[in-house]
Formats: sequence, C-alpha cells, structure tokens
Amino acid sequence: MANTAVHGTTAGYVSPDITAIAPGIWKLRFGTPETFTPLQCRERQADMAGLATLPEAPAPPFDVSRARGRITASRTVVYLPGAGADDEIYGFGLDPACYRQKGLRKELTVAAAPVTQTGASHGPVPFYLSTLGYGVYVDTARVPVVEVARLAAKSSAEPPAAGETALKTSAAELYAPPQSQEQGEVVFDLRGNGQGVEVFVFAGPQMRQAVQRYNLFAGGGCLPPLWGLGMKYRTWTQADQAMAMEHARSMRRHKIPADMFGLEPGWQTHAYSCSLAWDASRFPDPDGLVADLRQLGLRVNLWEHAYVHPSSPLFERLLTRSGDYLVWGGLVVDFADPEASRIFAAYHEDELVAKGIAGFKADECDRQPITDATPFNYPYCSVFPSGIDGEQMSQLYGYLYQRSLYSVFRRRNQRTWGDVRATTALAAPLPFCLYSDAYAFDEYLRQLLNASFAGLLWSPEVRDAGSLEEYLNRLAMSSFAPQLCLNPWFIPHPLWQQYNAAKNSRGELLPAAEQERVAARMRDIVQLRMQLLPYLYAGFRRYQSEGLPPVRSLLLEFPADTRLRDIDNQFLFGDHLLVAPFMGPGCEREVYLPRGTDWCDFRTGERHAGGSEVRVAAPAGDIPVFVSTPCLLPLAAPLEHVADDAVFDITVRVYGQDPACFDLFEDDGVSFDYEQGRFNRVRLTWADGKGTATRTGTYPAARYNISGWERVGT
Repeated sequence: MANTAVHGTTAGYVSPDITAIAPGIWKLRFGTPETFTPLQCRERQADMAGLATLPEAPAPPFDVSRARGRITASRTVVYLPGAGADDEIYGFGLDPACYRQKGLRKELTVAAAPVTQTGASHGPVPFYLSTLGYGVYVDTARVPVVEVARLAAKSSAEPPAAGETALKTSAAELYAPPQSQEQGEVVFDLRGNGQGVEVFVFAGPQMRQAVQRYNLFAGGGCLPPLWGLGMKYRTWTQADQAMAMEHARSMRRHKIPADMFGLEPGWQTHAYSCSLAWDASRFPDPDGLVADLRQLGLRVNLWEHAYVHPSSPLFERLLTRSGDYLVWGGLVVDFADPEASRIFAAYHEDELVAKGIAGFKADECDRQPITDATPFNYPYCSVFPSGIDGEQMSQLYGYLYQRSLYSVFRRRNQRTWGDVRATTALAAPLPFCLYSDAYAFDEYLRQLLNASFAGLLWSPEVRDAGSLEEYLNRLAMSSFAPQLCLNPWFIPHPLWQQYNAAKNSRGELLPAAEQERVAARMRDIVQLRMQLLPYLYAGFRRYQSEGLPPVRSLLLEFPADTRLRDIDNQFLFGDHLLVAPFMGPGCEREVYLPRGTDWCDFRTGERHAGGSEVRVAAPAGDIPVFVSTPCLLPLAAPLEHVADDAVFDITVRVYGQDPACFDLFEDDGVSFDYEQGRFNRVRLTWADGKGTATRTGTYPAARYNISGWERVGT
C-alpha cells in the first residue's frame, strides 16, 4: 500500500516511514530493523482474508506522525503518543502482578521471575492496548524497557502554584509511584539495538478489534485438536511404566474424564540436561505403554527441554549448531538456524511422534532472574552459529522451540496440543499453553486475563492444595481455562487419593470412602468442562479465523463499562459465559455483571440486570458462572474422553427472547483438513418458539447430534 509520510530527522529524532500494510494496520519504520525479531521468525503470514472482515479503518487511530525515534550506536528509542488522563493501557504480556499498566515501568524480559509488576514473565510481549480503542506492537527480540505514560518531558516543567509547598516530609510522599501524565508518551528503550525498529499500529474501533487485528496479523489463532480441550493429567516425575498405568487405570475406575496423560522427566535416561531417549529400566516397553494408554482413551504427552545431554543421540548432530555455553551440561540448540531446528524436529518425528506421542511439554525455555545463580541461564554474551545473540535468543527461545516441535505435526497433517514455559509476540498460531511456578489464585487468574491482550494462551494448572475446598476451587478455575491441566509432578500418588502434597509424599492417603468422594467431585467438575467442549471448540474456531481469544478479559467485550477496568478476577469463557472463580479456599464472593446485557445464573436460572453486583455463595468447586442473555448455549452429554469418531449429544439451552444464532464448528478434530474447506457449520437458530439446526459444508460425518432444546429463565 502507499507510503503516507516522509521520514526525516529533527533535533536528533527520527520520524517514521508510515505505511498502511493491511486493513486497519499501519507500519511505522525507524531506521533499519534487526535481522532477528518475532516478525522475521513468525510461524504464519498475516491472515488477510480474516482482516478484511473487520470494521473499516481508513485512517490511523491516532496521529502517527507524532511518533518519533532516536537511534544511536547503543540503542533505539521509540516515543509513542500516550493515553489521556481518563484512558487506560493494558497488555505487555503475561505479567502476573498487575492488570492496568499506565504509570508503570516495564522491563519485558523472559523470566521465571518473582511477582514485581516489572513485566518480567513467561510471556513478555511488546504489544499494548489503549481504552481509546487501538493497539501498538514494537517488533523486537531485545529486552525493552517501557515507560508507560509516566514521564514528563522537560518542556512541561512549570513553577509551583501559589500556596503549593515543595517540601515532601515523608517517605510515602517521596517514593510514591509516579502519576501518569496526561498525554504522556509510551517510551520503548531498546538497548543493544543500534539499527532501528518497526512499530505496528492496530485500529479498533474498540480494544477487541485491535486484539483481533493483532492476532490475525500473527496469522490467526491456533485450533487445537478436539481431544486437546479435555483434561490433561501429568504423573509423578519418578513414575515407571507400571505406576503410570496404575494411575491411568485408577482415573478410569473413578470415571474421571481425561484425554491426555503426561510423563515427566523420569521417562528419559537423563534429564537436566535431556537425553530425549526412553529409560528402559523404568519404561521397558514404551510402544506398549503408548498403546495401552490409547486403549484407555489417553494420548501421551512427554516432558522435555531443549538442552541436549552428551548421552543424547542428538548431541553430535547438534554440536556445531548450538551456543558456546552449556546449560546443565547440555547444548543450547540454535533454533534460529533452520538446519538445527530441522535436525531437532526430525528426531522427534522419527523416534517419538511416529510411535504415537501426541504432544510435548517444552519446559525450562524461560530464564531465571539475575539473582539466581543456578546453571539455568546462558548469558546474553552467548554466540550462536546463526548470528543471533544471547539476548535475542533468550527472548525467542521458547517461541522457536515451539515452532520446531510444531513443524513435526504440520508435516504429518496431525494437530497437537502442548505446554510451553516461555514465548513471545505473534505466538497465536502455535498450539501451546503457557504455565509457570506461580501458584497464588490472583496471579493465576490475572495471567489468564492478561494473556487475552497478547495473543497468548495460559493454563492455570492444578498441583496440590491445603484443603479439599481449595483443591476443588483450583480445579474449577482451571476447568474454564484454555487448557485444563492437573500437574502433581512432585508427588507419588494421584490427587484424588491425597491432595495435600506433604501427606501424599509420606504415603498418608485419604480413607477409601473419602477418596471416592473426592473423585466424585472431580468427576462433576471435569464433566461440566466436557459439557462445554463443543461450545469451547466453536470459540477456538473464532480464534483461528477471526483472531478473537476464546477466553478473554471482559473489557474486550464491554469496553464502555469503566468499572471493568479494575476487575481482574472475572473473565469471559467463549462468547456467552462470565466466570468468577472463588479466589482461594473460601466459597463466597461478589460478582459484577457488566452493563450492556442481562445475565442469568448458569446453575439456578435466576436473572440479573447488567450493571448489578451479585453476592454468590456455593459449595466448593461450584464456580460462579453467568450467561449473557439472550443467547443459545449448546451443552453436550459429557464423554469420558474424545475418541476420533466421538459424537456429542447436545441439548441447546435457550436464554431470553430472540437469541442470535450460534455456530458449531464440525470437522474431523485431528487434522488440518479444515484449512482446505473440509468442515461443516452447524447453525443453531431459535425462532417462533422452535429450534432448528442447519448443517452446511463438505465434512461427510456428523459429530454433533442436536437432541433437544430447553428454555431457561423465561
């Protein structure tokens, strides 16, 4: 598209080249971009067809000519117009400590960091959103330091007003957080980049459309296999083949729905660093294990990391295609080298995926903070054969690692669903959920919301709990995440036998009757997830084709409701369900229902007006859920697992008068054939007191059987 501005320099600043590159997206170029950036490494090109369906935006959402840059030998700095006094800023990735960002200083480094509001996280993303209805992405693999509308330029200095004292008399006054400045700039300081950078501006008209444009610019969201939306259970790290099978059989005896079974480091001959080879002493028949678990309806996911031990069959092949420092005595794979990535992927395909492994947990691709001296990190001064430096590799390692693993499944026309410890910008197309060691309820939930601003998916996994009430509330919260994962990797017995980690490790198991009661409550909670699985799958289809996150902040749906700007403990699950987890062991809370629609309690059918606050008390695990009204909500009879030929028997709940239609997405659920048009749309419609389901498309089978319609709250 045509260039709309001419670049130049004034007083040391560089004005950008401004180009409209896609509907509602503008590129601002300062100098010459670096070779290694998320954009240069992205998995997929922009989805131009999806972008064309969004509202027209003939002009940038703010005066982009006011943006400026400064390029020196040691850094590139970008200055972007900020929000006004009444506007807020969100985003910057997965920071577990803060929701609103204006007035903060961020250092967007990949890190398994303590909670400090600094922007250090497993998914730092230099993309932010303004409540004015636009988004901005700075394409860099450096560690940006971002001043979020908090600095005052020298030119704004003013003498004190008459009667105003200049003396601060307390530490609280002296060290109070800075107040964000009206129209204060958002400043990105890219240290180590002496060349330049590209900045992308995404129009709305609201934050939701800006997020959609960003995700579609990344290539669109991922579409997991249908079985990936069931529960994943990871077993004890020291489990052997017999113990793993016993845990799986116990889950089936209790009829707890599950689709994935994860093995932790003990499956390998060496871990930390990794051999990536089966340990025959623990797993004498891995092919038999995979087959036996598949007979139980469970697909196998293997833990690993990409630091390759000298005993690995991959070591010699990657010796010259890795960094100059070791981590845990293993090679750091140079994933920026296409041949290194191909070698790593080919080994996984031939030795693991071809033999039935359905996915991987890519661990330890994050970075410990500077205060941690364990041999986890390779330094920023590292040298890699591809030419990428250590800082850029640290920021991109998790993303490039995912791409290598994902390439195996793409080549085999086989979808996967994995876990990853770190990622970066433009990651929406990659079918991996982030996770971390953070375990506080508020951190888990805040990351779930922040992920929806950044093209990321977050899994608040369940490990253990101090009480049954806490355990069930944790499980319930995770059942409404993009991935439901139980990960008690550090305890030898299943969670339904003992959810307290210390007692579990000592073998102090619950009485048999109590184990049955815990398993029954687990079954109830996971069955609700399975009831909603076709609904969630439809949400992921929108993520893939429209860029709309399936689990998202309420702000994206109700931007005019300013009360939501501070509410970081509720979220939207799919298009119609508001979820408000119990935050800890307690089972009572206030739930705010946004303006713009009425709401109906999912369990009781009681109606509430939008803009109201409701006090909810319920048994542990009965997470508060409200349905936006009017709508159609498909609910399936819960399956114990999703077989390749599974058919869902669906009852459609009808809420309110004149609900809009709802589209279910129907395909084989396991391949990429849908990209070639091999799928159906099952449109649910309610009119004149009667429901109809209309199937159109080219997929030859029927995965959904619409067996009934149920009016609610009339």
